[in-house]
Amino acid sequence: MYSIDQISNATAQLTGESLGNARLRLTTLDRFDELVPRAWADQALLESVLRAMDVEALLGLLPYRTKRGPWRGARGLLVQTEGSCLKFGLRFWLRDHSWGGRHQPEVWVCGPHGEDLAALLAAHERRLVAGGHAPQWEPELAEPGPKRQEPVARSLVRQLTTSSSLGSSLVRRPRLWDSLSAYAGIDVEARMSDHGLDWIVNRAVAGPDFEEDRLIGVLTDHVVGCGLRLLDHSCDAELCTVRFAPPPGAWRSRGILSVRSSRVPGVPRTQGAGPRPLTVLGEPRGFSRPRAGSVNEAKEDRDRAGTVLQLTGKPRNYGIGREELSWIAEQIAAVWAAKGLSTAVVLARDEPDHLTLGDRTRPSWATDRLPSAAAGWHRLRITPPPGELWKLAVPEDNEMVATALEDARPRFDRILLVGRNDEWPWFEHSIGQFADVRVLVHPAAPYERRLPLPSESPDGETALDLTPDQSAILWRQQELGLRPPRRLAGLLLIEPDGKATVPEGFDAQVEEQLARYGTPVLGRFPANGPIVHGPGHSPHAPTVMDPKTERPTHEQMITAAEALARRLWPTHVGRRAVPGPAWSSAGLVGHHTADQEDGCIDRGDVEVHRGPFGREPEGP
Repeated sequence: MYSIDQISNATAQLTGESLGNARLRLTTLDRFDELVPRAWADQALLESVLRAMDVEALLGLLPYRTKRGPWRGARGLLVQTEGSCLKFGLRFWLRDHSWGGRHQPEVWVCGPHGEDLAALLAAHERRLVAGGHAPQWEPELAEPGPKRQEPVARSLVRQLTTSSSLGSSLVRRPRLWDSLSAYAGIDVEARMSDHGLDWIVNRAVAGPDFEEDRLIGVLTDHVVGCGLRLLDHSCDAELCTVRFAPPPGAWRSRGILSVRSSRVPGVPRTQGAGPRPLTVLGEPRGFSRPRAGSVNEAKEDRDRAGTVLQLTGKPRNYGIGREELSWIAEQIAAVWAAKGLSTAVVLARDEPDHLTLGDRTRPSWATDRLPSAAAGWHRLRITPPPGELWKLAVPEDNEMVATALEDARPRFDRILLVGRNDEWPWFEHSIGQFADVRVLVHPAAPYERRLPLPSESPDGETALDLTPDQSAILWRQQELGLRPPRRLAGLLLIEPDGKATVPEGFDAQVEEQLARYGTPVLGRFPANGPIVHGPGHSPHAPTVMDPKTERPTHEQMITAAEALARRLWPTHVGRRAVPGPAWSSAGLVGHHTADQEDGCIDRGDVEVHRGPFGREPEGP
């Protein structure tokens, strides 16, 4: 299962909250796909406005009407004192709600320690009044909305709205920057562009290492980071620039984030505080810097020969589609990751993640398209070390799938491959050729005990009673057809009612016969219902790393995944999986004996030994 200590530590490292408060907040969540809270629409807009460095700069954003001239500040921004803090908000005509509305966006600003913020606000107001200006930030002060829409260049709200979520994401992770070594300072600015609003982070570094690899790892992380995509990366001795693009269809994130790291002049490079290990990157505590190479390169140096397990459904079967196969693969990979294995899910598909008509995120004043970046590996869950859980979506192209698996084999112990369901011949000669072990996922159902006759027999019978052997043959003919897939390790049955029960009696005898014919039942997996997608939900399905729900099936998932691993890989060498016997689906009749557990199958009087990954050696 999940580790509350690990996810609390990873969250507190980026949000700046205490470890105890992070733990208390996370224990109230129903799922752990977003450990850092995501702001809703107007909250994100307001957080994007409040991007200055100190309280004096924030007060400079407050709106006021000049004696002769236009408005100054962010029109519609409000502030009032709340104890020792200042509470910022938006005027109701921007929100269709009053200041005291139930969902009014609010931001509290406290500190520095011992500073009287109310006195600072009062002094700022006195200065404006002495200059003949009229402050307009009181919540009770009535103010009519603007009579016409201001030009984009003069409307801070219209500028920020298009990219407010991107700015808000930075605000919600304030401790990210000082988690890096040699942190010397930071400032943030926003710039208008043809495609939207770009955010620029200017980061001052006093040490010898820019640590751009760690920064990229966090900002592209989907669980604790911002889930961005890397656009480009260029570094020299004094300046390092990394640019990020939001994922396609990201709401109110139409802009590019640029992080510019530069050396602090006049500061010896030997100075600078050491970095803190980032839990989200899987870094162990107490490592020393500098360290050669990036974090990802260090992980890839381990000696692995990852095994590819492909999950497939029955061709033209609408019972278990690709999305359900992806969900099942993630569940299985999560169980193995919790056991300390590095696991990955490779999803090959043609259709885009989101079907949209046009670019709905593009404002009317934008004249250019937002640059896009290719999707890469992204983390599905933070798992107890040394386990890892990642996912990669690639187009359903043989070369691209082969490249993805080639990259995954030295990095992960087990890789689950999910493609489309199609005819068996295409399945054999397309992406199926890259799999070491292949499992057919099929709905669980009682096996046929009687075969209806087309017409009444002379004896008056309307159906024929079946033996377990005959029922197994009928199942293979109905479900696998006349041309069953080759090199099939076995079946993974999905229980529709969520109860993975062990068959008894007639059904157990049928499954014994199915094993003789090369299609053993490798395990049973509980179904959790449809996958939830869309805003406010994870782009992937819940895994066993999530807390229990009203229908607790996590223990059954763990049992099923462990049973599947025992059947496929009965022996292990360290953490690296060594595949054991995989069953053929050639339909040969033999006896299922204990010899199968040793890597061979007794086919009558002939003992056939398996090659690597359960494949039969070629030749006579």
